[in-house]
Amino acid sequence: MATLLPPLEILGFPVSLPILILSLLAVVLIPVILARTLSSRSQSGPSSSFLIAGPRDSGKTSFCLYLQEKSLVATQTSTVSATVKLPTSVLEQSSSEDGETSLPEETGSHSFHVKDTPGHPKLRSQALTSINLSTKSCIGIIYMLDSAVLSSQPRFTDTVEYLYELLLVIQKQYASLSDSSTGPPDPTKLLIACNKNDLFTALPSAKISSLLQTELGRMKETKRKGLLNAGAGEDDDEDLDRVLGDDNSNQVTWDGLREVGIEVSVQSGSIKRRALDGWKGWMSSCLDI
Repeated sequence: MATLLPPLEILGFPVSLPILILSLLAVVLIPVILARTLSSRSQSGPSSSFLIAGPRDSGKTSFCLYLQEKSLVATQTSTVSATVKLPTSVLEQSSSEDGETSLPEETGSHSFHVKDTPGHPKLRSQALTSINLSTKSCIGIIYMLDSAVLSSQPRFTDTVEYLYELLLVIQKQYASLSDSSTGPPDPTKLLIACNKNDLFTALPSAKISSLLQTELGRMKETKRKGLLNAGAGEDDDEDLDRVLGDDNSNQVTWDGLREVGIEVSVQSGSIKRRALDGWKGWMSSCLDI
């Protein structure tokens, strides 16, 4: 005949032994499970992200919202950065022959982030700062421009000046990481997205690519002369850090920028016409999907 266990009392209250054992196990195991869960999440690293930069009114926010909402959304000039989380299914090639866009099914659980930054000259530091703060998670940078306004010299100069600043920050970051014990990192992928190619005044991507390289070279030569006139020597590394690309040449070419850690691609598109397959294909290649 089984013997009954004597009743337990804690602080004068009767306590069941099985309940006491279960309570003690819960107190011990719950913190362990939570710690392992949080640890596995931290080891998985930050989510893959894209940074969108470019002059104001080029279509950055429209592109970001189109990916999120899967439809054209009216926008206003941004004054703060905004980040959205998106499933990789939004990058599927979904343009149909009649111009309509079929909505891709959201299969799988993979996702990425897109950070939209303001294009006003006084707010561009938000994008430049983000490059330095997102070294591990940022897998691609999209520099969006309005391909229909580049015939205007002021707009063209502003577009190239911002691009020069952006490229220089990426170059400095690559040089800094190359000096670490881990060795040189992979080149940063940069897409120059030439938006609004549906407009009559829009320039083709090949022409834009040539104009940008030529103007970047002129800016580089001007900045180099300014530094030398200010007393910077040819071997003054701190001052020559402000010069884009190869120190021994005034030219700037996309091939040459690979040597300083920047892999450039130039593609036309139109958010209004939903002609985005080239851009989405580039983003998919960055994500290896």
